[in-house]
Amino acid sequence: MGDTVPGAEDEGLILRGAIAETSVPELLRSILGSGETGVLTFRKGELRKSVFLHMGRVTYARSSDPDERLGEDLLLGGRITVRQYLEASKLVGPGRRLGTILVELGALEPEDLVAAIEHHVKEILFDVFTWNAGEYELVMTEPGTDDVVALNVSTESLIVEGVRRTRSWSRIYRGIGGDVESAPMTTGNTEPLLRVELTEEEQEVLSRVNGRATIEQICQVSYLSNLETCRVLWALTVLGVIRKGQPGEAAARAEERAQTEEELDLEGIVEHFNQMLGRVYSFLRGRVGDAVDDFIEEAVERIAGQYGSLFYGVDLRQYGRADYDQLLANVADLPAEERRRLMLAGLNELVASIQLGVRERHGAEEEAVVSGIIKEAYRRLGVP
Repeated sequence: MGDTVPGAEDEGLILRGAIAETSVPELLRSILGSGETGVLTFRKGELRKSVFLHMGRVTYARSSDPDERLGEDLLLGGRITVRQYLEASKLVGPGRRLGTILVELGALEPEDLVAAIEHHVKEILFDVFTWNAGEYELVMTEPGTDDVVALNVSTESLIVEGVRRTRSWSRIYRGIGGDVESAPMTTGNTEPLLRVELTEEEQEVLSRVNGRATIEQICQVSYLSNLETCRVLWALTVLGVIRKGQPGEAAARAEERAQTEEELDLEGIVEHFNQMLGRVYSFLRGRVGDAVDDFIEEAVERIAGQYGSLFYGVDLRQYGRADYDQLLANVADLPAEERRRLMLAGLNELVASIQLGVRERHGAEEEAVVSGIIKEAYRRLGVP
């Protein structure tokens, strides 16, 4: 974050650094994310801006620029008149702040004062977001009571609003990793999004982040300009919602996703076979009773020479269903495509073996019923 200055026990722990070596959004996220309490001061030439923090939240801000005081901000926004400003300014003194005086004079409603202070604090802070040079200093010490205001401002919303005001392409480009050919990825951390309001266009940019589309490709399909799109990606990166993808990571994830989808598809197919086998089992049990278990076992033994390893440990004697997890475990060492081929071939042979056994042992009537069950199941599977 910066350099620690030793021997500052009286002032509290002090951290210093150059804005050029980081960025204000990233700095603010780091400091507030760790729940710091103290005063964060930014300097650029003679200009000095201080942001007061309490347990990871911004509570107040001040600027050395006379035109950035609360009264001037209220005048600029048309919230008070010049007469009200001048009269209130005469009464400012120790323990007497301008905002409170304006309320006492009836120039502001009490409920409007906090909103006015929030706006004032944001304006001071958002200007710092545009700085590319200067220094910062964090003094981790308890702020004075006058510098703690119960502002309803989340860190996430401050960062997003501040980044929106950034016009420096060099800072934005560095923020997205300095590579428009990289493919950003989501981190799975969506909690920060609960505390910030993204526009529809910004949400659309986020929806394009999938680990496959590059930043350049996302810019091409975004409703925003290229700079604005990159700015959104930078803000989401600072929030920890997305991150820069590593070389080959997107391909590996795509392969993993494809394999998962293939296994889910295969499990669905096996379930169709199990529904078929379960209906055949129920029908035969109604004809031969408990002898159906021996019949099913014989059907498995007939194909054991070719598919014994596939059906190892698979017990079909209850309900006629094949345990998918056991089948998958028996062929886990094979490549995905070979697993699929062997499993489907084995199940098809099992069905044929059962059908043959019914023909040989139970006659044409039973075979016709079983064949009808099998044909209907194959129809649902899309097999002609």
